[in-house]
Formats: sequence, structure tokens, C-alpha cells
Amino acid sequence: MKKTFFFLILVYSLCFSQNILFKSDVQIIYGLDFKPDSTSGKSQNEIVSLYIGKNKSVFQDNKKFQIDSLIASQQHFEFPSKLLFKVNHVVFKDFKKSELVYSEMIDKAVVGYKEPLLQMKWNLKNESKKILTYTSYKAETEFRGRKYTAWYTKEVPFQDGPYKFSGLPGLILEVYDNKQNFHYKLLAIIKKSKEIYIIPIFISQIEKS
Repeated sequence: MKKTFFFLILVYSLCFSQNILFKSDVQIIYGLDFKPDSTSGKSQNEIVSLYIGKNKSVFQDNKKFQIDSLIASQQHFEFPSKLLFKVNHVVFKDFKKSELVYSEMIDKAVVGYKEPLLQMKWNLKNESKKILTYTSYKAETEFRGRKYTAWYTKEVPFQDGPYKFSGLPGLILEVYDNKQNFHYKLLAIIKKSKEIYIIPIFISQIEKS
């Protein structure tokens, strides 16, 4: 499988007209518990969101969305020297092209790659439970040497989920790995059209097998 690796340099002092506009129909808000260092055992928590539009979605830290909107509202903006959010990666899924773009922010630069949407072979279980008001169903998979458990609902007809997860017959409301290095769980679903500004990037691509 071929991935396209690229280096992204973010330019924060840009004109309003250069910003990228993403139109979202639904915002899915998750609570995330994660271990930045799997050897330490100490967990952190953060609020993250999945914005779903027509055949596309964007997943990232809630604070990142707020910063992008602030940049879009000003002609010039000096980005802080220290990151203001704990989850420093962004996942953009394009279901029409069956690909995703992963980017991770390091200071004021970003390193990332493009790859096909993950083809996880989910094993659907008969178990069910309520998450908020939604009836959800259990699914399990083993992918790239790791085991994952997800809970999805058919009541929200998007085959998407947090981070890179997707491919179940409904929206993923909860997902975690068997070692509890991370745990996403639904906090809220907001069904409201929204225009989201994503800060522009300049991409230099390097293809690598």
C-alpha cells in the first residue's frame, strides 16, 4: 500500500479570503481519555469533535476549531509559541475518494500523510446498551496488531467515527483499545449546519511505498 507523505508548513498570518471553508451538517462531540505515554500509565482527557459534511468529515480538538475560526476572522494573527490543545492531530476523511489525510502539529509545522480509508473488518456482536439516548451495538476488530471495541448506533446514519475509525453500519459513539491507551465516548450530537474555517496549508508531497 502506498502512502503519500508530506510536510506542511502552516502560515498563520494570512488574508481572510485564503481560508478553507468546510460545510458541516452535524457535530459529534466526544470525551477522550488517553495516555500520551503508554509506559507511564497516566491519563489525560480532552474534548474533541467530528464534523460531518457531504461525503467528508473533519476530526480534531475543539480548541483547534476555535483557533481556526479566530484566524479566519482576522487579517493577521500571531499563533502562540505553545500549543493550546492536547490533541495535536487532524484527520480529514473524504468518503467519495475513499482516502484520509492525517496531519500532526509540531510547534508551527505539521507533518502528515495521505492514505486510503482504513478497511477494518468489524465483527458485529449481539450485545447492546444505551449511550445517552441512543441504542448502540457492540463491534470488535483486530487491526495492525491491536484489538479495538466500538459501540455504534443505527439511529444516526453516518458510517463514521472519531479519529480514523469508520466502516460500521451507523455512527460510532464509543471506541477504545484493549489496553485502554485511548477511550472515546459520545458527549453530544448537534444537528446544525455550520461553516467551519480550516487554516490553510502549503503542501510539499513526497510519495513513498
